Amino acid sequence: MDMDRRRPLIMIAVLTLITAGALIIEFSNDEVEDVSATPGATPASSSQEVSGRIVSIEFDKPSYNAGDKVKVSLNFENTGEADLTSEEVVIRAYCENLDSMLGKMALKTLSDEERSKTIRLKYTVNVKPGETGTLSASFQTDAEMEGVSLAGDYEVTVTLKGNGVTLAEKKLNLRLN
Repeated sequence: MDMDRRRPLIMIAVLTLITAGALIIEFSNDEVEDVSATPGATPASSSQEVSGRIVSIEFDKPSYNAGDKVKVSLNFENTGEADLTSEEVVIRAYCENLDSMLGKMALKTLSDEERSKTIRLKYTVNVKPGETGTLSASFQTDAEMEGVSLAGDYEVTVTLKGNGVTLAEKKLNLRLN
């Protein structure tokens, strides 16, 4: 099969990997970059300050093999004046590199947008000012797609929103073995 015919299959494999969360592998706190939003934002419908921060992102295991189920929890603090009653976690995953030669060739043909996938998870956890909350999710990972190994390097940006306001963002450099 020539490269032009494999390109859509590789692209689907990469996007499926990213959507499935298969990239949450070998996480360490050293790889977390905090790019917190400016606190003090006020939504148009309220006079109370809405702000918060990501306290931690925790995984159920220190590392994963492709094909494992990944369980992750995001712990956050309400540092504002208003109750947080509606949270959203936006996860943007960008495939930087795949280990296999076929994967490397396929990635060269993809734009940054085609190498990325964004998913949104919505929650309704009531967190009062000064308190902390936890948002959890599970993802099943894939080992390969269409014969292409999904082992590689990924950059994942996790954005926390509360009551419609961006509260904080963390970047993680992750490796799938």
